[in-house]
Amino acid sequence: MTAIPEDFLVQAWKQQLDLGLRLIETMVEGAIKLREVQIEAATGAHADAVATRKSIAGASDLAQVIRLQAEWTRANAEKCAAYWRDLYEVATRTQGELASRAGVQPPAAVVEGEPNKALFGMIDDAYRGWLDATQKFYRIEPNKLADDKLPGEELAVPATPKPKPSRRATT
Repeated sequence: MTAIPEDFLVQAWKQQLDLGLRLIETMVEGAIKLREVQIEAATGAHADAVATRKSIAGASDLAQVIRLQAEWTRANAEKCAAYWRDLYEVATRTQGELASRAGVQPPAAVVEGEPNKALFGMIDDAYRGWLDATQKFYRIEPNKLADDKLPGEELAVPATPKPKPSRRATT
C-alpha cells in the first residue's frame, strides 16, 4: 500500500499540533510552579509580619524594638534571596524543558554552570553588603545580634515620673 500525500499532511499536522500542545503544557506547568513558589513566599512573609508586629507591640523598650526589627529585616533579606533563587531555578528548568521538547539543545551554561554561580554570588555579595551596612549603622558587632545586648540595652530604665496634680484638685 502506498502512502498518499493527504496521509502525510495529516500526520505532519498532528505532529506540529502535538508539539505545540506539549510546549503549552510545559509553560503552564512552569507557571504553576512559579505560582506555588510565590504563594509559599507570600504566606511565609505574611506570617512573619504578623508575628513580628505582635512582638513589637509587646516590646518594652527601644533596644528591644531595634533588635526585633533587625532580626526581621535580616531574615526577610535571606528569604528574599531564597525566593528569587527559587524563581530563577523554576524559570531555568522550564526554559530547558521547552528547549528540549522543541528539539533545541540549550547551551549547558544557561542551565547550569558559571552564570548561576555568578548570579548567586552577586545575590550573596549584595546580602553581605546590606548586612554589614546594617550592623555598622546600628553599631552591632558581626555575629553578635542574637547573643549580646544592643547599644542602649545596658542603660537603666528611668523611673516613672510622678503624675502632676490636676488643676481641678487645687480649686
